[in-house]
Amino acid sequence: MRAGAILALFLLGLGSEAFAEPVRLYVTNLGGNTISVIDARALKVTRTIPTAQDPHFAVPTPDGKRLYVTMAGADQVWVFDTATDQVAAKIPLGLRPTHLAMAPDGKFVYASLETSQEVGVINTATNRVEAKIPTGPEPHITSVSRDGKVVYVGGAESHQIFVIDPAARRLVDRIRVGFLPHLAVFSPDGRRAWASSTGSNELSVIDTATRTVVGKIDVGLNSHGMAVAPDGRTLYVASEVGNKVLVVDTESRRVVGQIPVGKMPHTMVLSRDGASAYTADMEANAISVISTAKRAVVATIPVGQAPSSIAIVER
Repeated sequence: MRAGAILALFLLGLGSEAFAEPVRLYVTNLGGNTISVIDARALKVTRTIPTAQDPHFAVPTPDGKRLYVTMAGADQVWVFDTATDQVAAKIPLGLRPTHLAMAPDGKFVYASLETSQEVGVINTATNRVEAKIPTGPEPHITSVSRDGKVVYVGGAESHQIFVIDPAARRLVDRIRVGFLPHLAVFSPDGRRAWASSTGSNELSVIDTATRTVVGKIDVGLNSHGMAVAPDGRTLYVASEVGNKVLVVDTESRRVVGQIPVGKMPHTMVLSRDGASAYTADMEANAISVISTAKRAVVATIPVGQAPSSIAIVER
């Protein structure tokens, strides 16, 4: 593991025993207008950073030097210097930016703008908005393929996944999926993606080459945040109404385990080695730390009000 490496997948998390180097987690507290900084080895909050109204989602750059955070209530994205946790820039973006996704090379950040039905493209070298790409109703959680060539956006109201070509900076397709989709995550090899559904009990399985749904997985509960294991064989699915993380075998397309967590797990993230996961439990005001080997919560960390996302920096 290289010093200063960053894990910033809309999946992250880290078990305290997994790496020799210290790890910090940044948790956006949507209802508290703060960011909690967690020492992931000690499993405790070490600092609370005041923010603008409604800090919604955070992603770091690959070099770990900066953290991008949507301030939905301020219509901005803030950039933090992670060496000092001070604000380095405030980027005006548009009405209520919510979710972010970092390009694998760290050159661009993609931001969902639900009110104007667009995805904003931020250049991380200049911290300027270079483009706004029209999508469709309610673009929600954004994700980028591991080769950086495709951006998927959950379009909740249209029951579609919006497909964006980031090089051409335009919407190139729409994939009809389940009811009220909020997120699609890519498999490690990029051949498949899974779309969650907050309005039904099914996940949609997407063939990324043909951009079609090739199957459905009955998980028995609604789904929101998701994370896929490094080998692609296991998908972890957070159910907000079930207060659980569902463990899905991607080959058999079956739920093979259920992990009770805190109330309303909004988003979830997975460590790079897949050993540990975290959920942001909005109504519990806490983070659940999961051992994926034990399929159990091994720690609960109180944070601020209504935690909505987690970002991790390794040193």
